[in-house]
Amino acid sequence: LPGEWEWEAAARAGHFGPSNRTLYSWGEEGTTEVAKTKANLWGDGAFPWENNAEDGWRGTSPVRTYPPNGFGFYDVTGNVWEWMRGGKHKARIVRGGSYVDSLDGSFNHAATLGSRSTLHGTTSTGNVGFRCVKSPRRRTEYHWVYHDEEQHGQLAVEDQYGKKDMIPQRGWEDQFEVADDDEYDAGDEDEFEPVGEKIKKRKVVKPRTR
Repeated sequence: LPGEWEWEAAARAGHFGPSNRTLYSWGEEGTTEVAKTKANLWGDGAFPWENNAEDGWRGTSPVRTYPPNGFGFYDVTGNVWEWMRGGKHKARIVRGGSYVDSLDGSFNHAATLGSRSTLHGTTSTGNVGFRCVKSPRRRTEYHWVYHDEEQHGQLAVEDQYGKKDMIPQRGWEDQFEVADDDEYDAGDEDEFEPVGEKIKKRKVVKPRTR
């Protein structure tokens, strides 16, 4: 299941704001005439007695009945609530609204991109569903740090067989010497090499912030 921030990013399809943030997945038009072509919602009839099926459906609709958003995701608004990852057993998080919700929130929930609710984990109501996601492999990020060979030892590159080679060769990115214009002017309080000597750098994995 997606987390809330993952679902929000997919549902808004790049419209995060503040200049391009929209109320609905199709934009700002909050009329039934527009919404009936974009999502499966209740419509203008009085809930729960008048389901006029302006959008062509009195209950759930098949996937791809309505056009996708800018990222190609279907039914991010309306049709069925979508389970999110997290929450507690008695208060599982759902997002997106369903076919019994209204555009303006005059009854049930307002079917906007920010619609959110919680349900018991054992509910069997017919207006709740789920969407499976697959997280992409995270790209490993690196950054450069100064390397003091007297303190940390000589730089080395380890190959696929576990052999460490201390001899610099072309193409190795985790060992190089700083150009003349980047020489570090070390003072008395500095732990690096004296002025005039070139300081080596090594590439290390950048820690993730979340």
